[in-house]
Amino acid sequence: MNNGLNKYFGLMALLFGGLLGTIAVIVILFYVLKLFSIAMFNIPGSDNVFHVVIIMVPYIIYFSAYYYMHTKIAAAKTKISRVLARCFLVTGSIICFTTMIFSLLIFLKVKNEWLRTFESNSHYSMIIQIIMLFVTAAIIAAGDPKEKNWMEKRSSD
Repeated sequence: MNNGLNKYFGLMALLFGGLLGTIAVIVILFYVLKLFSIAMFNIPGSDNVFHVVIIMVPYIIYFSAYYYMHTKIAAAKTKISRVLARCFLVTGSIICFTTMIFSLLIFLKVKNEWLRTFESNSHYSMIIQIIMLFVTAAIIAAGDPKEKNWMEKRSSD
């Protein structure tokens, strides 16, 4: 009886310790980030670095997603799905690179009518990126053979 009680007590102690540890890590992380932000904004020019990082993060995420899709193109079984996926991948990458350049030019305060138009409609470029990634993934998935359901898998075993 005593051994069973010790197992449950140990399990509860681990769960409680994990919860307290998670809360402590979050509190320490917020404290360190607060100190970091205070220190960074007292350094001249660091706000510009922060703005460039904020501008670049979505494009880095999109380029990472395009790279991941590029690695999955070879898994498509049909040639037409590979070709279509590559076309959408190249088109999406070109759009992503172009909009990243436009965003950096806006940050550098380049005056141009195209850039003012892009700045007021820049949210559409992010939506287009998501759509391009979704369509590319759908084309790659469409090239895969149809998966067997559980009854067909059981009968073939």
